[in-house]
Amino acid sequence: MSWMHGGRATLFMAFARAIESTAPATKRIIYDPFAAVFLPTWMQTVTACCNVGVLRSVTKSVLQLRWPGAFTAAIARTRLIDDMIQDAVINQGINQIIIINARQDTRAHRLKTAIPVHFVEVDLQESILDKQEKLFNILPEQVTFIDYIPIDIHQQSLSEGMIGHLQREHYKTLFLWEGVTSNLKAKEIAEFFHYIGRYPAGTQLIMTYIHKAAIDNPDMFRGYHEASRSLEKGGETWDFGVYPGSWNNIFQNRNMEVSYDGGADEYRPIYFGKSSQRMKGYEFFRVVRAALK
Repeated sequence: MSWMHGGRATLFMAFARAIESTAPATKRIIYDPFAAVFLPTWMQTVTACCNVGVLRSVTKSVLQLRWPGAFTAAIARTRLIDDMIQDAVINQGINQIIIINARQDTRAHRLKTAIPVHFVEVDLQESILDKQEKLFNILPEQVTFIDYIPIDIHQQSLSEGMIGHLQREHYKTLFLWEGVTSNLKAKEIAEFFHYIGRYPAGTQLIMTYIHKAAIDNPDMFRGYHEASRSLEKGGETWDFGVYPGSWNNIFQNRNMEVSYDGGADEYRPIYFGKSSQRMKGYEFFRVVRAALK
């Protein structure tokens, strides 16, 4: 399988968003008109075929066989985070969203927020340039409130690389870190939380993570072996995991409070309804949301 810049996990997410976007407007859970631009030619061809309903169903079935639960979990998780962001903007006054390791995330371009929001995308310099090049000719209009900050979180601390105006008083910030994979070290997580701690009360965090039980005992979760093997072929690993019950203590020690912590078996039913009862796999991939007190 040929994969392009950004890593296999990131590219699969773009592939899933592109496929779901071919569904009729009354049936699709998310819509991302930009996702397909990041895909290699064969994935773009598959996506185009998915405009035919029966071919879209076949494609989803193939993905389910190859990576059990991955597609439906990816779609539901994307929509869940979209809704969390919209809720934070509308109901909690969030007006700045900082996306760590943004890669092919397109929320700055596709989310229509009720008020103007300053988006900040933090990523590798080459990833930023690659993304800007691919989006340049397809964006219908220029997004005004967006900054790109080149940082390698494996080599630089956020405190060193982030610019000062992000902490101005008129900003109320939400951090998004989706897809925490690829040789993540404990010190990098600690540094990330240390940086967030410099922001005022009300600052929010949405973060995806792997249930540590899946790393310790992969046989516990359907779909883990298939997904992890595919990632390993591309040089990526899942080596950061947390037991869900640990977050309260982790965040309490950092003056933060958890407002949501759920896996695919909890967020899939929100968007797929009764049909989610037939969807199995990927329950180990979870979302946690917290805020500084």
